Amino acid sequence: MKPRKEVTLAVIIGLVIALIIAGGIYRAKTAIQNFDPQSLIPQKKSDVSNNPDQKSEDKLFLELSTPDNSVTDKATFTISGKTLPKTYIAITTESNDYLIVPNDVGSFSQEVGLIKGANRLTITVFTQEGEKVEDSLSVVYTTAEL
Repeated sequence: MKPRKEVTLAVIIGLVIALIIAGGIYRAKTAIQNFDPQSLIPQKKSDVSNNPDQKSEDKLFLELSTPDNSVTDKATFTISGKTLPKTYIAITTESNDYLIVPNDVGSFSQEVGLIKGANRLTITVFTQEGEKVEDSLSVVYTTAEL
């Protein structure tokens, strides 16, 4: 009698496992049939704003007037440029981070500290809506005579 109970238990466990696998296959099949590939593509926000003070043609930009690949013998370097007013500018250097706000016409200037050798400066402009534009500069600080 013992072998009958074991066989019965094995058959029941086998049926439960088969039902679980069949249910998983059914769920996967229906998920694939209902899948919309367009849902993975991020939708662009419309450029038209509800704010009447902001013009629709005001697109976030960053223009740096400081040249890239500069070489200097001074421990400080001035970054300047232009962007939209009422934005935030984050400047990241090898040794420090700076957060500044441009003036009413969008101009900005910031003196940053450099480390000896190559420095990578990253300038990022953020809006309150979450938009951002980023640019970077390479500056070499040397103690040799130039």
